[in-house]
Amino acid sequence: MLNFISKLREVNPQFIREIKGRLKITNLFLSISVSVLGQLIFLLIFQGKLPPSDVTLPYGHLYCTGQSSECVLNDYDNVIINWQLWYQDAFHGLSLLGIFVILVVGTYLIINDLATEKMRNTLNFIRLSPQTPQSILFGKILGVPILLYVLILLAIPLHLWLGLQAKIPLNQIFIFYVIVIFSTFSYYSGALLFGLIASWLGGFQSWLGSGFLLVFLAYTWQGLKDIRLFDGFVFLKLITPIYFIPEFSASSQFPGFRWFQLPLGNSFVNTSVLSLLVYLIGIYFIWQSLERCYLDSNATMLSKGQSYLLTTVFAIITLGCFNLHDSVDKVENIKDYLFSAMFLYFWLFLYLIASLTQNRQTLQDWARYQHIYRAKHPAKQNLIKDLIWGEKSPGVLAIAINGLIAVCSLSTLLLMPVVPVSYDKLYGFAALIFAFSLVVIYGALAQLLLFMKNPRRLLWANSIVGAVIFLPPIVSLMLFYNSGNLTFLWFFSIFAPLPFLYPEMTNSSDIMTPLLAILGQLCILSLLLFQIKRQLGKAGESATKALLVNDH
Repeated sequence: MLNFISKLREVNPQFIREIKGRLKITNLFLSISVSVLGQLIFLLIFQGKLPPSDVTLPYGHLYCTGQSSECVLNDYDNVIINWQLWYQDAFHGLSLLGIFVILVVGTYLIINDLATEKMRNTLNFIRLSPQTPQSILFGKILGVPILLYVLILLAIPLHLWLGLQAKIPLNQIFIFYVIVIFSTFSYYSGALLFGLIASWLGGFQSWLGSGFLLVFLAYTWQGLKDIRLFDGFVFLKLITPIYFIPEFSASSQFPGFRWFQLPLGNSFVNTSVLSLLVYLIGIYFIWQSLERCYLDSNATMLSKGQSYLLTTVFAIITLGCFNLHDSVDKVENIKDYLFSAMFLYFWLFLYLIASLTQNRQTLQDWARYQHIYRAKHPAKQNLIKDLIWGEKSPGVLAIAINGLIAVCSLSTLLLMPVVPVSYDKLYGFAALIFAFSLVVIYGALAQLLLFMKNPRRLLWANSIVGAVIFLPPIVSLMLFYNSGNLTFLWFFSIFAPLPFLYPEMTNSSDIMTPLLAILGQLCILSLLLFQIKRQLGKAGESATKALLVNDH
């Protein structure tokens, strides 16, 4: 045993460091007790759902056998129970409980651990160790929730027994376990990234991160139960392990789901493979961000090239979920397709804006370099190339390029021949133009705010950008009961594309209103870009002068 621990310490010292303070007798006993007691309470709750032993016929119950769930008595006057259905429901209930516990609680533990490390200044000490970033971060994923792993592992025998008693195929149960493992690693990796970049929240990040995940799981579980399997929201199902609980419902196997016309929904295995592929892609990009942020706290989460790749891959995956074919009902709902796609892209671009926006020190260094380079090489112009690919250049142009990739991918939906002539495609393109304009404005605003001299500029930038995104529609709806009376204000909020997707929302068909709105957005964007350029120019000149003074 000691030899095994010694070898493990050599392979991943961070894992040993994490479990040393956690795998104590008291903690282990508490974890085991909670697991065993929780399983007993769970079984007692489900036992209470069985029909009573003394019933007066006719008597209906969910777990009775017979027609219309009416109870039937055997020769000994005992109720005949549909045990397979009871075991299946118990299996599903334990699966749901396990998913929420391991994802939400584990996410809280990881983010809270990083917050504690930062408060104690031990994270910088760990960075100085000879371990690779992958080894340290992987050790945290394995070690921080170790007691939670013990709790979950002790429940697996009961879970497996319930599944087998319900006659659920063993291969589907194991596939479900694999999906839970991949989803756990994916969400834990995201928790690590959030913990690294959200230290400005002052300890609140653990509650915010785990709370957001709890809301996401609850929404995808209840809110997306009955959605159609041919629009963008099905992507959210692919990254929610709840929908891969074997025989949970018809939606668990995605009946009728097609990805680029491939009938993956007809097979539980095929849909699971697509889900695992999505998790692997997400894990890859999250770990790219993790390594960059861990090695250099001033680095952006993604390079500009990585962001273009991420947007392209995301566009391909989500585009495959839209199936415009044969069915007239699906074709006439093109506006719903665009709405679901824009909803997904909204969250992607929040991540991209956070990933590509440079901090003040990096921008000052870049501005000084550009000022010196232009002075020494007036004939050479490398600015555009640097703005597109450079590691330290402002991220506004890169955000705009990512926006163009998204617009081009969604435009293919409008250009498909199956879209009916009755649908005015100009409305769809106008919605995309407004969405693109807003994304660039938010990116430029974030970059300008992070160039402030205020020491708490990160907090101010996040607060102001969040307010600009979310407050206008809230205030508008509070001031005006009828949304048709606030068309012009609507165009300056996050819901600007909606009047084009759903013209019936507004009472106005005046073309001047959207034209004035887009001109207003262009003026706002021009002002933001002018301010960024002016501040970069000042920073480059002042930094160069200071450098020359120090040299003399």
